[in-house]
Amino acid sequence: MRRFPHLLASVVVAAACASRTAPMATPKPASPAAPAVAAAPAPLRYSNGTNRYRLESQTHVVQEVMGQSQAVDVSTAVLVTVAVADAAAGNLGVGITIDSLAINLPAGAPGADPAALATARGKTTKLVASPQGQIVSVTPPDSVAPAIQQVAQGFREFLPQLPAAAPEAGATWTDSTTTTTPSSIGTATLHMARLHKVVGWEDHGGTRALHLTTTTTYTISGSGEAQGQSIELSGGGVRNADAFISAAGVYLEGSTSDSSLVNANVITAGMVVPVHSTTHSTLTRLP
Repeated sequence: MRRFPHLLASVVVAAACASRTAPMATPKPASPAAPAVAAAPAPLRYSNGTNRYRLESQTHVVQEVMGQSQAVDVSTAVLVTVAVADAAAGNLGVGITIDSLAINLPAGAPGADPAALATARGKTTKLVASPQGQIVSVTPPDSVAPAIQQVAQGFREFLPQLPAAAPEAGATWTDSTTTTTPSSIGTATLHMARLHKVVGWEDHGGTRALHLTTTTTYTISGSGEAQGQSIELSGGGVRNADAFISAAGVYLEGSTSDSSLVNANVITAGMVVPVHSTTHSTLTRLP
């Protein structure tokens, strides 16, 4: 805030009545210079450049069928190259290229075709985002397997959202999105409501970084077919995420923990199968 100093004026008149000399005015003190106004802190933004990351996740799924519980563990490892550059309208163009993709399932469990996974290498998902990471559009690669389409759509959540104003510890803001994506049975609509919070600036591996957290509450609905059976999905869950972004605008590291309950209504069999899922994911920037 600019401060305007008060001007102090003092006039001292020396009356020399006997001598009839003119009164002498004391000079006004010089006005002090106005203090310089510091520039307002700028919002943190993602910087242009190219970085490589490893994204790993472990998922534990338990489904209950006719009173019997069946558990499955799935692990996924993805190596990606992320290129960020200026785009139209003051936005950023973000290209996320899959360098490798591995999905590990228990023996005998149905999974993605290895040949289809091999075709994922070199495929690029293109995002348009604001300088603070708010997604404007997502363009997944064409003509790839549904499993790869799901991975590509997941890149919508790749960049943590930065505050629109200068980061201040304790600051919070919210946003929400609704998207329809391919699922293992057909399509699924995902509605997400997020609460973002600035934890503050921290030393992260010798680099000054902004620590952000995001709590996401989401609902899922969808329909499709599996093994000739018509199925409807409904449910939701909660995801908690931590992220670290350097003062230079580089995404350094992140982690998420996700817990959900989705009910699969097998219409033709008149049966509802609850599916409980927990996932822990980590993202690491590679040298």
